[in-house]
Amino acid sequence: MRPMRGFTLLELMVVLAIAGALAIVAMSAWPAYSARARRTAAGAALVSTLVQMELRHAQTGSYETRDMSPGSPVPGVDGYTIVGNQPCTPASRQCAMVIAIAHHADPPCGTLTLNSTGERTPDDPACWP
Repeated sequence: MRPMRGFTLLELMVVLAIAGALAIVAMSAWPAYSARARRTAAGAALVSTLVQMELRHAQTGSYETRDMSPGSPVPGVDGYTIVGNQPCTPASRQCAMVIAIAHHADPPCGTLTLNSTGERTPDDPACWP
């Protein structure tokens, strides 16, 4: 007679318990992962927009153009609206700033800003992965 092949009920239950524990850990880490991914995309969009603005400034000597008035929205990324061509200070024409405004509350970071002098706010490194 051949020995029986297969898994016992106890072995299957242990495997299901381990899979359930791993799923719970993954589900608890998912919101932080997705928030970090959205912040990374917003940071990349800010850098890209600022590079375009700096190129325009190098060619024309001004950050202002017909197609991007101060405070005009730029195509956004998931979870953020990118606002470009903001002056760093009200009277400054030698500095420009781009802003990423979160669609949903992002308590650790909130609104991300990057200006043409390289200053980023907030200063928390977790906000700029």
